[in-house]
Amino acid sequence: MSSDQNGRDPVVRLFGALLMGVGVLMMTLCGLCSLAALVFTGGSGSEAGGMLLLVLVIGGVPIAVGFGIFWLGRWLRRPKAR
Repeated sequence: MSSDQNGRDPVVRLFGALLMGVGVLMMTLCGLCSLAALVFTGGSGSEAGGMLLLVLVIGGVPIAVGFGIFWLGRWLRRPKAR
């Protein structure tokens, strides 16, 4: 038997690859946006700590969702357990 017969359906593997791509894009774009917000609003002293917390709370949620989507796609790409 070939490895394709032991693996998942090709459509499921393609969907997993698409989910991985969406997850990477979400993490990258949300991370860059959070970084830009932190750099361009840059406060000084105690304002910087508050701004960092705000950026982590607002930008961290979509980054975490993107990470979850990436791992779901990775799980779908894995071969079936025997």
